[in-house]
This record gives sequence, C-alpha cells and structure tokens, in this order.
Amino acid sequence: MPGPALLTPPSSELPTPKATAAELTRLAHSITAPHLLEAVARHPNTPATLLGELAARYPEAVLDNPALALLRLAHGQQIRMWTGLAVSRLAAVDAAPEWVQELAMRHPEPQARWAVAGRARLSQERLKQLAGRREWQLRAAVAQHPDLTADLIEQLSTDAEYSVRLSLSARPGLPPEVLNRLRTDPHPLIRRRLQMGV
Repeated sequence: MPGPALLTPPSSELPTPKATAAELTRLAHSITAPHLLEAVARHPNTPATLLGELAARYPEAVLDNPALALLRLAHGQQIRMWTGLAVSRLAAVDAAPEWVQELAMRHPEPQARWAVAGRARLSQERLKQLAGRREWQLRAAVAQHPDLTADLIEQLSTDAEYSVRLSLSARPGLPPEVLNRLRTDPHPLIRRRLQMGV
C-alpha cells in the first residue's frame, strides 16, 4: 500500500511571483493542468528554454510574458533554437510582434515560414520577402493574400512554378493584362480554371 506522500496530489496553486527559474521548471515538468502551465508561460522568471517548450501549446501566454523582450536580448541564441512547431505557433498569433515573424522567416524548419505566410495581416515588406522565397508553397500562399501590390501580382503571374500561377488565378479582380496572360498560360489547369470561372 502506498504511503501518504504518494497519495498527495501535486499542488494546484499558481506559481508565486517570486518563484525561481528552477522552481518553475520543476513545476512545468510535474503538472498537466493547462491553467498552471499557462501561468508558468506568463511568469517573468520562466527560463527561455522552458518558454520554448510551452510555446507550442500556449503561444499567447508566452507572448504575454512580460520578460520576453528582455529574454530575447539576453538569451537570443536559446530563442533561435526553439523548435519549428513552437516558432510557427507564435508566428501565427495575430498579436505576435515583428521580431517573431523574423525569427520564423530565419528558422531552418519550413513550417515556421509557412505560419508567417498564412497570417491574415502582413506588411508589404514581409509579403515581398515571402514572394521571393525559394519554396513555391510560400509564394502560392502569398498569391492568395488580399493585400498584394500590383508589382507583386505581376511578379507572381510569371512565376516559374505553375502552382503559384494557379493560386494567383483564383484571385478576384486581377488586372486585365495579368488575366489575359493567365488565360493563355502554358499550364492547362490554369487556363481551365479561368475558363470555368472558378
């Protein structure tokens, strides 16, 4: 029969304001309650490596952490080592700052960049950066973005990858010269989409 210590459930209290990094790490690795893990993700003493672990499940809480900006300066190398999943979850949050998008764009795992491309709001600089990437999936995602400039629409309409042109062909209100070019595109799927009006 187990002793009383084994029957005692782990503490369900929120971490104290003075909790140390070591205490927060122990707590995060010994609990499963979402509200406690979110509290750890928001705690200013949570170390950067632990925030990276929590970011995949609690990206908003990590972004709300008041020490995140300081951690970025003091422990930038650790933050750059966060997984592609963690960075992609952070980059997908509408309130994510520009530096998180930049972190995602530089991440070696492509899912981080895909999260940026899928955002509803992107600056013109970011759209231009994505449109110039080697991965055709990113350029195809940009082709669907509602805030494209005429220059980017023109650029994407002559993309070497047909999937990018196909994605662009689904946009309403294409300029007449782009529409005419796509109607005579070498790829039959693009021509057919425009003929069918879908």
